[in-house]
Amino acid sequence: MLTTLAIMLLSGAAAAPVGEAAVALQAEPDPKTMSASQIREHNSKLDRKHPDFIRCVKSANIGTLVARNVSCRTNRQWAIADRVGNDEARDIGDKMASKFWDFERAGP
Repeated sequence: MLTTLAIMLLSGAAAAPVGEAAVALQAEPDPKTMSASQIREHNSKLDRKHPDFIRCVKSANIGTLVARNVSCRTNRQWAIADRVGNDEARDIGDKMASKFWDFERAGP
């Protein structure tokens, strides 16, 4: 048993990932360095809800009617950005809330 394991480790058979393990070990794509055709090719292999699916959003550039900003991120990166933005907005709201009103002492 031990010799079989040693032979597998020395031959590299145990280190070769297969199936879903190989997909899990792949690095997350970097949409900022990819062209539109590379993004389309990458997305053609994935479901729209997959964490590595790349979504691009166009937003108007302030001060011009024509120019647009394009932001491309993976679903995972969009989810993180949403969570961080919501947390920051909640923190600002909590810090800016009036501390004058004491809800525990206020009564009908």
